[in-house]
Amino acid sequence: MELSDLQAFQAVAQCGGVTQAAQRLNKVQSGVSARIKNLERELGVELFARQGRGMVLTANGRSLLDYADKILLLAREAVASVTGQAPSGRFRLGAMESTSASRLPQLLGAFHTRYPEVALELTTGTSADLARAVREFGLDAAFVSEPVHGEGLEKRPAYREELVLVAASTQPALTSPERLGSLALLVFSHGCAYRKRLEDWAASGGKAPRTVELGSYQTMLGCAASGMGVAIMPRSVTGLLAGTAGVSVHELPPEISRVRTSLVWRKGDRTGAVRALAAMLDEQEDCTPLAGIPVSSID
Repeated sequence: MELSDLQAFQAVAQCGGVTQAAQRLNKVQSGVSARIKNLERELGVELFARQGRGMVLTANGRSLLDYADKILLLAREAVASVTGQAPSGRFRLGAMESTSASRLPQLLGAFHTRYPEVALELTTGTSADLARAVREFGLDAAFVSEPVHGEGLEKRPAYREELVLVAASTQPALTSPERLGSLALLVFSHGCAYRKRLEDWAASGGKAPRTVELGSYQTMLGCAASGMGVAIMPRSVTGLLAGTAGVSVHELPPEISRVRTSLVWRKGDRTGAVRALAAMLDEQEDCTPLAGIPVSSID
């Protein structure tokens, strides 16, 4: 099994067909097809199910793709380490929507300027979904909210956040969970760490909270302004909402409001791009209080 065979296999799997894969690899289609057939003959299994002009991974193909991703990543890392090259290639990064909006624009802009050969792909989601994607090789690294559960990950503290409540401007002070009354909790889907904190705090008032799942902070703001409910978000996000009419911001108790965002990656799989991003975090002012905190495993 040669690296070039795995490269062809990975490209076909990602593109869904030989034509697009050949274009990406700058190879002729017949050459790419031959490498796939060689792999299937060598392994004695079908890796793709042919559907018209498209190709879909079989169960054996999905299993091989996990290994191919790891092998090709290690090969690139080995070359970069020996030759002293800067990070390059595809870098699949995940982040919570709040982190993506308020923390990452400056960081990723600087990262792109410094490492232009890195093809950055940013995906947003809940902390639980992002951590799972990292463990299952769907992402190379992700910014998630603590606590991070599950084995197989390493982490580096990135940002400290203060969570606040956002409600209608006419809403009296929300100083306790009992003051929520009949307000709905405007939240993201299950797996959102901030949702869990808000639900636990609301439930401590002795009343089961009513939730409304929404897909963006902008929608949450509109619903909050209408008096429909209350949303939870980092104060850093509210700083992007200057001029938003009809909403008010309410502080939460410290045990609810204080939360840390960490950068996580697979244990033992700290790629050049991840190392470079972690080093740039050290340079940011927002991360200064966290400097010197060692990388830790999640067991």
